Amino acid sequence: MKRIILIFSAISSIHALGQVGINTTTPSSMLDVVSTGNTAATKAFDVKNSSNVELLKTMDNQYTGINLGAATPTAMLDVKTDIKHENLPVLSLPYSVLAVATSGAGISRATTTKYFYFKRSTSFGNFTLSNTNTYTNIPFADGSDVKGNTVGFDFGTDASATVNSQSVSNIKYIIVPEPGVYLFEMYQTAFCTGLPTTSSNTGQVAINTIFATANSGSSIYSTNTIFRDYAVARRLASGAIHVNSYAYANPQKLVVAYQSTTVNEKVALFVNYAGGDSYNTSTCSMNQPNSSDNYGYLIVTKL
Repeated sequence: MKRIILIFSAISSIHALGQVGINTTTPSSMLDVVSTGNTAATKAFDVKNSSNVELLKTMDNQYTGINLGAATPTAMLDVKTDIKHENLPVLSLPYSVLAVATSGAGISRATTTKYFYFKRSTSFGNFTLSNTNTYTNIPFADGSDVKGNTVGFDFGTDASATVNSQSVSNIKYIIVPEPGVYLFEMYQTAFCTGLPTTSSNTGQVAINTIFATANSGSSIYSTNTIFRDYAVARRLASGAIHVNSYAYANPQKLVVAYQSTTVNEKVALFVNYAGGDSYNTSTCSMNQPNSSDNYGYLIVTKL
């Protein structure tokens, strides 16, 4: 007992005003503790339970760890397992109450929705709908049709490329600048003039809208997602296909949640014949529905 008192006396100083210092002779507060180090290799404070498991520790580099065991804290506050917060103030937009950095650190920061909005002002075509190995590129390029681009997409053209091993020329693509999850939503309408070249007696054309990707610097595209819609023919009272059977708006849609994993990935969209009636001449296009101010749109939101 005497040894404990002597050791405590050697490292402590009681100031005349009732201030206590540990490892200092000039305490500046009621309890003033000065550690012996200033790096992450030594501890200023350590609490253990009866099983010698560390519960709370503060390193000499100012990092504090809770419930880490023998591990060293790697942030100003490093906590293992859940944290419960009570009576926190409510933050209004544009602030996120809690965000998590890639390192795992919890932060508060302003939030903004990054998006891309493209509204097509002219039609594109003409193309065939008769061969499942033929891919028609849906073009996207910078210009007045881009109504917003806070996500920072860029654009490019591959003069020659392959899509699922099929050769395609002049592919206009979008460049996704940074990894993340993006929601692509596209809507347009297809039409073909005149009677089908061949009829399957289904009275419809099955059309794929294809979402394809390629790595940065590559011109080899592969399918990520396929959306299939059906162009339905007009018919006469007798049931026969009308001469202008597909010459009106047939919706073609695409909704894809895409996870980009590397910088500057390339995204390109295509129209592809899937079955049913067919047109082997270039008489199909994307048209403007009645009362619409556009020929289709693409909206992308970074999630």
